[in-house]
Amino acid sequence: MKTNPRTPAAVGQYLTIGLAALLTVTTTRAQTTPPAIPTPATPVTQPDDEVLVLSPFEVKTERDYGYLKTNSATATRIGTEIQKVPVNISVMSRDFLDDTGVSSITDILRYTASGSPDSRFAMRLPGNSATPQGNFTMRGFTVNSLLRNGVFRYASYNLDNVDRVEIVKGPAAVFFGQGYPGGVINYITKKPQFEKNFTTLSYTVDDNGGDKVILDHNAALSSQAALRVVGAWTDQSGDRNYEFKKNLNITPSLTLNPFKSGKLRINLELEYLKESYNQNDYSWVYPTAWFEAYANPTPELIAASGVANATAYRARIFNSPTNWIADVRKARNDPSLPLYTTNSPNGYYTNTSGVRVKDEAFNFTNSGAYTENEVKTFQTTVDLSPFSWVDARYVFTNDNSQFDNIGGLNIPNADGITFNAINAGAGNGYYRRAQDHQIDLIFKADAFGIKNKILVGGIVNKQRQQYMASAGAVYYKVPGYNYPTPPVNNLPNPAGVNGLVPTNQVLRDRFGNILTAQQVYSQWDPSIHPNPPADKVYNIERNILDGYNTKNEAVYVNWQVQLLQDKLTILSGYRKESTEAQGQTAETNAPWFIPPATAYLDQTTYPANVYNYTPSYAGDPEMFRTRKGDAWMGGASYEIKPGLSVYATISKTFKINTGLAGGYDELALDQLLQDALTFTGGSFNYRGSTITSVPQGRSVLIANGSDASIENEEGLNYEVGVKTSLWNDKLVSTVSLFRGIRKDQKLDDTQKISSDPFNSSTTLFAPTSLFYNKRNFRWRTVGVENQIEGTEFDIIWTPIRNYQAVINGAWMWQAETMEDPTKFKPGTAGFNSATASNQALWSMFFGNRIENVPEYRFNVYNKYTFTHGPVRGLALSLGARYSSETVQSRSFDWNPDRGGWKAGDYFVFDGSVTYPWELFGYKLTSSLGIQNLADKTYYEGNVVAAEPRTWTLRTTLTF
Repeated sequence: MKTNPRTPAAVGQYLTIGLAALLTVTTTRAQTTPPAIPTPATPVTQPDDEVLVLSPFEVKTERDYGYLKTNSATATRIGTEIQKVPVNISVMSRDFLDDTGVSSITDILRYTASGSPDSRFAMRLPGNSATPQGNFTMRGFTVNSLLRNGVFRYASYNLDNVDRVEIVKGPAAVFFGQGYPGGVINYITKKPQFEKNFTTLSYTVDDNGGDKVILDHNAALSSQAALRVVGAWTDQSGDRNYEFKKNLNITPSLTLNPFKSGKLRINLELEYLKESYNQNDYSWVYPTAWFEAYANPTPELIAASGVANATAYRARIFNSPTNWIADVRKARNDPSLPLYTTNSPNGYYTNTSGVRVKDEAFNFTNSGAYTENEVKTFQTTVDLSPFSWVDARYVFTNDNSQFDNIGGLNIPNADGITFNAINAGAGNGYYRRAQDHQIDLIFKADAFGIKNKILVGGIVNKQRQQYMASAGAVYYKVPGYNYPTPPVNNLPNPAGVNGLVPTNQVLRDRFGNILTAQQVYSQWDPSIHPNPPADKVYNIERNILDGYNTKNEAVYVNWQVQLLQDKLTILSGYRKESTEAQGQTAETNAPWFIPPATAYLDQTTYPANVYNYTPSYAGDPEMFRTRKGDAWMGGASYEIKPGLSVYATISKTFKINTGLAGGYDELALDQLLQDALTFTGGSFNYRGSTITSVPQGRSVLIANGSDASIENEEGLNYEVGVKTSLWNDKLVSTVSLFRGIRKDQKLDDTQKISSDPFNSSTTLFAPTSLFYNKRNFRWRTVGVENQIEGTEFDIIWTPIRNYQAVINGAWMWQAETMEDPTKFKPGTAGFNSATASNQALWSMFFGNRIENVPEYRFNVYNKYTFTHGPVRGLALSLGARYSSETVQSRSFDWNPDRGGWKAGDYFVFDGSVTYPWELFGYKLTSSLGIQNLADKTYYEGNVVAAEPRTWTLRTTLTF
């Protein structure tokens, strides 16, 4: 058993106290010492990479240093001063990313005012432009708009070549397309510089012996060409068994200025990324009473379950705590009892000596589970300024992403000895090939003291999204596959074929019994067996590949006006977007059998049973429908006095919902009605109407709303705030009050599905009918409305040049579901007439906060750099993060009203020490970063514990 490599918690506590005391002393000294600018070797004052960029689409300023960023390229698609934009914008500089140890999106949200991270993010499957990845939230809503240089990226969230991260709070669909009302996160990569040549080479080692190397080389080739290459290599392990992270990426970027006038600029960027990792994806949430019930089933539980005896009851709950809690609820006549009330990052099992083992390095993710991500993206950006009154930008992006995943969790069985080693296992592949063409035009006109900028733009995106679903477990590589029992999966026995499959290798349990191949996984005993790897039984490469070609188009306009001597800035915008589906493109055995998207129209040439597609699904009108949506915003910012502004804004976003309310098989509908008529003798009742013919049956279904188009989802944001940039940027801040609304989320209407006479019917169809005892109508509905209200603040305080503090936080007093058409609120007629179980469920659902939305968030990060004496250049940093508790799930299993387990409720400290030094004339900087100084066990947004105390030592050589 692997031991936990962490150091005692007391060390972290002493270090925390020491750093806090030192910062207090140095800050006091700084307030009485004349300001002194650090030497160039101190990274705090290094100017931004973008200072001398000429394009109006880029960030450019000479005011930025260290953590301070005063301009943004994300909020309006134009490089704009944050102070004058009526939108809440937060920018994380490269210095801040390095000092805080940010390496993922989850890390970014750790120091975001209204963000709530998700420690389980790493092993999550990728999202798309309408579906979020992971459970992290911003302003209470999940985030799906993850951008790289303003363009949506499928699975490239690598930070090694990123210069800054810009976060726009609230809806930003006017500029970046459909999404949720929480906001967008935009990675801005490092660009070539014309001012100087430099090279940095950094090497990082961590507390688990992991290695990381980053090379950043900039070459100003001439006044008209500059090259920058950023590359990184990572080979790291984690605190738990089997954990690893491997990463190789390189991003060469070339900028050309063909004309000395600077009116034309071309940037070519290529990104290649290959990474793979296995990270812990669960924890110990299992109730002790489940194990006790297995050991000694009570008569009450046996009676509640309806099984015959204790042996049968043990079989019922052996690998199902949900069966056990159902019996407990029935026996106690209490349907709202929670299943999960505690949590621990450790694994527990009974060894061969009968001793209960606590394994601190236990990994709930299977040893053979992994995620592998490969990205190959080329991007060309052309900036043109032909006249003083117009600027143009064209961006072409060719994105080729492949995301492969083999899943599997090590979940305990109720005997307290064995585990199911491939619980929730699968092998999946996600492939996306997309081309984006984007053009922006900025028209400028000044008249009568009024400055006008009109941004007009459009995007055309063509993509092929492919998905390779799991084929299920195949056990022929596992000991015990063909001896002594037949093949578990009824596959041809490969024994003796060139000797590729051993025939006499078996595994036994601790009592000497031979395990079948399936039992090797379902009854893994960690005391005597190695963890059986999931990649032995699940595969990714399959013959059947589901594919979809879509075309997305958008046009938008943004009008920015400045008047009253630039004190008043008015911003408004509108965006129209459409998504055109182009049918299903299935590759059922490439390259031999690839049916066209219209194969269902010619089933003689393309027999469905040969080409492995479903005609009714492939021919569904929704597969060829064009859906549209729009977004708009308006806001104004007024400068009361220099450095102090107030603003107000209202904005709307959207997400396209697809499908019809009935969710039925269009091509099979006539046959369904005919089968029902035949079996019932020519007449039957459907929701109060008597159906006597197929055409009349269609009319009745339409009257019941089966053909109704599902409305698009919408998001709204109302916001007022104050921005400061006082005392020569010593206090740069934004304070805002906001209300965010997400409504018309598409949901399954479970009540209508269960009550539909055609669903699960044994009275309308003969047993030989394809529609017998099946769900034939999947009713969907919209109408859910979630509302978040709160206030947040972001402050960058720089009282002197060598001390900086980032302070932010939020109070979201409301995080509530206002409406849900699948449930009734307490006090309504529907609630009063419902069963006691539903009343309890709905009271719990409406009475609690939305999942992973803390009421309070507070973050602070301080950095002080010594400018005098023997420790000149030494930089000390100390940060703290606080989150109030968050709801895991508004369901009975996690019932927050009855003691169900919750996440959040943590106070965590981080710190770093940086020192520049020289060796043989070479300039080096070493930085020791420590995350979670006090080694606190805490949970961010889900059941997986965040990292324990970890440290990294990074040394950077600068040429």
